[in-house]
Amino acid sequence: MTLRRSSLRTGRLLAASGLALLSTAALAAPAGATTWGIADQKPQTFTNSSFLELRDAGMTSARYVMRFDALKYKNDASRKFYAEQADTWLKAAQAANVRPLVTFWVTASNSSSLKRTISTSAYMTEFKRFRKAYPFVKDFSIFNEPNLTGAFKTKPEALGRIYKEVVKNCSGCRVLGGDLHLTSGSEAGNYAARVRKGAGSAVKLWGLNNYNDVNDGRSTDTARFLRSSAVKGSKVWITESGGVYARKASSEKSNPFLAQKKKATSDAARSKYQLSGTKYLKTIASKYKSQIQRVYVYQLQSEPNASWTPGSRNGSWDSGLLDPRGQKRATFDYVLGSIL
Repeated sequence: MTLRRSSLRTGRLLAASGLALLSTAALAAPAGATTWGIADQKPQTFTNSSFLELRDAGMTSARYVMRFDALKYKNDASRKFYAEQADTWLKAAQAANVRPLVTFWVTASNSSSLKRTISTSAYMTEFKRFRKAYPFVKDFSIFNEPNLTGAFKTKPEALGRIYKEVVKNCSGCRVLGGDLHLTSGSEAGNYAARVRKGAGSAVKLWGLNNYNDVNDGRSTDTARFLRSSAVKGSKVWITESGGVYARKASSEKSNPFLAQKKKATSDAARSKYQLSGTKYLKTIASKYKSQIQRVYVYQLQSEPNASWTPGSRNGSWDSGLLDPRGQKRATFDYVLGSIL
C-alpha cells in the first residue's frame, strides 16, 4: 500500500498522569481474545469520535509508518514535512492515551545510496535520534515491507544485523524484525530465515501484512509463514490488514481480491466483501492465537470526502471502518463488537 501525505493538525500533549498511564499500561488481552489496534497515518484519527468509541472499548494501540531518517531533515525546507507529520501523529496518539507502534521505512532524502543500502551505523544514528525525541515510544518495527521494496529487499541479512543492534540498545522495548509483506508464505518465510541469519539468533517478534489471505477468505500463506523455520517459535503481530472496500483500478486489475473476481462494484457488494475480509482477519487471529498476539486493522477512514458516492473508489486505497463521508460501515460495528 502506498503511503500519502496527510493534512497536519497539532495534537494536544498528555497530562503527566496520562503519560504515566500510557507508559505502564498493560496491553495484554484476555486469554483467547484478539487484541485489536488501528493502523492509520492520519493524526485526526485520534480525535475522531468513532475512534474514541473504539479506544474506550479497548483499542489502545496504533501503528504509524515513517521515514527512518525523517528527524535528520526536520530543519530542511524541502523535507521537513516528514518529521512534522510524524511529530503531529505521535503527539496526537499520546494525547489520546494510545500506545504507538512505529514502523520505519525508506529514506526521507533523495540519496541514491540509501535507496540501495542502509548501514547499521546510519540506521542506529537515526534510531537513537528518534528515541531521544520520543522516549515514550516503546514498540518498533525495523522496516515496512522490506521484502517488497527498499534497501533490504535483496539484503535481509543486513536487516537482521540492525534488528540485533536495536534490541541491544532499546531496553524495555518490543521490537519486530520487520513488517513482512505476504507475497507468499514460502517467500516471506525464506526472507525471515535470512533476517534471522543476519541477527545471529532468533527474532522473537515479527510483523505481517496479509491482505491477500484476508480478502480472499483463506489462511494458506499466513499459515505457511507461521510454520516457517524462522517464525514458528516466535510471536507475530499482523501490523496492517483488514477487509478492503476499494482500491485504484490498476491494483484491482493486477492483483484482484475475491471481490474483484466476483465483479463486486456496487456499494452493497463492496461492503459485503469488506466485512467478509474483516471477519476472516479475526478468524485467522483466532485460529493461530497461540502465535498471533495482535492485529492492527487498516484504516479508520480513507481521505475524507463529503461528496463521495457509495460504491465508488476514493483515492488509491479505501479500507476504512468509516466511509469517506465519515459514516460508520458494517466493519466498524464488527470490530467494535470484537473488541468488547
